Amino acid sequence: MAIGGLTSCKPGLLPTEDAGKPKVTLDRVEVMSYFPWTDLPARTPLALGFVFNIQNPSGYNIKLDNIKFTVSFEAAPEKYIEIATPTNYDQIYFPPNTTSQYRVVSVIDSATIRLTLLVAQAPKVQEWKLEPATLIKDWYTKIGDFAFGIKISEGMAVFNTEKGDVFVPFEGKFPKK
Repeated sequence: MAIGGLTSCKPGLLPTEDAGKPKVTLDRVEVMSYFPWTDLPARTPLALGFVFNIQNPSGYNIKLDNIKFTVSFEAAPEKYIEIATPTNYDQIYFPPNTTSQYRVVSVIDSATIRLTLLVAQAPKVQEWKLEPATLIKDWYTKIGDFAFGIKISEGMAVFNTEKGDVFVPFEGKFPKK
């Protein structure tokens, strides 16, 4: 059922599972650029590439208008902390009946993560009895081996189609376990 350009679906069924609608899935995460760790409060940048498979099962071109998602790092087994929300406004077309890859590069730094852990994520840090500086250093020194999980959630891709705008929610984990 369409309401004012938005598409609703059956309860419990994500629009990405509807026949004929675009589907966004996380294929992998890549370390795009890594700098040697420097203890806080120094800023150590980290660039991650999030590679998505964009499936267009329709018979016409679709245009990605924007995409955003929240990135979380695993702080303890199956316990994730949100650290960034990349948003990308590239406008790119995907041909009919294809699956193509699309990469979003996000640059984060250790000082920003520290502030996130001390303010926005403070309740989780306190509840799970985590030490922010140790946790951040651990993430930075283990990212090359992907020794911890990375989760994306609250993902939303907006596609322009000849039938109107389509809002596609998505989520995923890497490495896939």
